[in-house]
Amino acid sequence: MKYQTLGKTGLKVSILGFGAMRLPLIDNNPEHIDIVKTELMIDYAIKEGVNLFDTAWIYHTTDRTKPGASESVLGNILNQGYREKINLSTKIPSWEINSWEYFDNVLNKQLDRLKTDSIDLYLIHSIKDSFYEEIKSNGLYEFIDKILSDGRIKHVGFSTHGSYNFLKEILDDYDKWEFALTQLNYLDENDNTGLKGVMKLNELNLGTIIMEPLRGGKLASNLPKEVQNIFNNSPRNYNPVEWGLNYLWDKKEINCVLSGMSSIDQVKENIKIANNSYSGMLNDSDKNILKEVKECYDKLNNIPCTECFYCMPCPSGVNIPKCFREYNMDMIGDSSIISRQYDFHLNFDRQAHNCTNCGYCNGICPQNINIPRNLKVVEKHFHRK
Repeated sequence: MKYQTLGKTGLKVSILGFGAMRLPLIDNNPEHIDIVKTELMIDYAIKEGVNLFDTAWIYHTTDRTKPGASESVLGNILNQGYREKINLSTKIPSWEINSWEYFDNVLNKQLDRLKTDSIDLYLIHSIKDSFYEEIKSNGLYEFIDKILSDGRIKHVGFSTHGSYNFLKEILDDYDKWEFALTQLNYLDENDNTGLKGVMKLNELNLGTIIMEPLRGGKLASNLPKEVQNIFNNSPRNYNPVEWGLNYLWDKKEINCVLSGMSSIDQVKENIKIANNSYSGMLNDSDKNILKEVKECYDKLNNIPCTECFYCMPCPSGVNIPKCFREYNMDMIGDSSIISRQYDFHLNFDRQAHNCTNCGYCNGICPQNINIPRNLKVVEKHFHRK
């Protein structure tokens, strides 16, 4: 495994990080993690040199107002002799920060759930411009100062899916940031903070950790045939996962790429790709292939949902991620088959037509999707009233 220094933290971190957002499930229930499979994955990853494990307060829940199962499961497993071998990362929901009492209470619960006295890498989770001024006025940076001084966290960072200008605003407002988690993949190079944001973080000697390298798995499998044809005609013998990860590891400015792995096979594949990667590995022909692929995706006009479930639960009961997934699949597959899947997998009261346009989800979505508007697209596509 290769390692890089994570900016001002000084930590040597593996270039592949283990994201605990998409752990294997029992009965496809996000709250019921398959412990046996997860233990096997973590054990293998650590033995192969992966030393950054990332989770969050809300990972693996169907109700984002409540803590998910990820932290507790990860804490229980790491407590079996692994904790000192890794760098542990977790996040506090930025959108809920309204008082020191809330901040203090959540952090203490996270320490308990993770079975540790301190957290190596602590992030303010998914800061958005729609509520940034509010959490600042509630004492965000004073709270961070307190937890840095009392030793419960060792290094502080943040995550955001916002714009490049918003990223700069966050960086300008606080001088103790040591690293940041931002979204980047070959489709999003110029979106959100984008590649420009990574370059800015690197310029300031802040650690750069990448999320959504495969767009929630969308760039790993079930590729549109038009996209697959482009890859098939390339001189490179890369599979889709290799294209996605090597795009990132080609860049010397990136310290760590988080992958939300769901099986031991994915762990093995990602580690193998990491071990064969190096900065500058892609030539001009490779980069032109990825540019052509991006242009192809842009023409397909799909909904860029990564199934993070931040929008859930919907007040009207709509299963938003599933609606978008079925729509996106229908755009690249056999329409008659996928349309039947939409009705089969989604009860009538969970389908897109139930959206009341309340707008609750729009303030939450990290991809900045206009969810009500796109649900109408889904509704029309599947011939709902």
